[in-house]
Amino acid sequence: MIKLYHEHMKKSRFFIIIFTILLIGAASIAFILYNRVQAQQKIHYHAGFVVFKNNTKLSFSDKKYMYTKPCTLNGKEDTTNENDQLEKAHLHDNVGDVVHIERSGAVWQDLFTNIKFPLDYSKTEGFINGQKVTNYQTQPIKPDDSLVVFMGNNDITKDLKQAPTKDYMERMAKKSGTCSD
Repeated sequence: MIKLYHEHMKKSRFFIIIFTILLIGAASIAFILYNRVQAQQKIHYHAGFVVFKNNTKLSFSDKKYMYTKPCTLNGKEDTTNENDQLEKAHLHDNVGDVVHIERSGAVWQDLFTNIKFPLDYSKTEGFINGQKVTNYQTQPIKPDDSLVVFMGNNDITKDLKQAPTKDYMERMAKKSGTCSD
């Protein structure tokens, strides 16, 4: 009888230990996933860009290039109907040279995809922060980066001076009605 009692207690302890391990594992996974979602939602920074075609600076200030979903709704972040691709890199408030990044993993190609401006990257040159970059379209967009893209024949030395500066990006971001972060 005592032997049966001890075997029963061993089985009970075993199940309690397994249950505890599973509970801790599930709680850990939930905690990690929650923190990833929270971190992803809090991303918001800016970068600048300009595109020149044969010494002419192209304008992306038209409404057709703008992302119109507000960043806030009644003072709170709007998380309804989110589109992760559009949130990666987009333009606001008819400011056609300041990019808003609100999702992790954004690269410059995301911007051109989202504004529906197709580029043949093999026929362009890109400079990030004044430095020529091969395959600029696959480079991550970092806070305050400034991209200048050239198509055709251009005066690169002169046109590079028109790259958006950090000060300019900050001023334009403050003008944004809903995205002044």
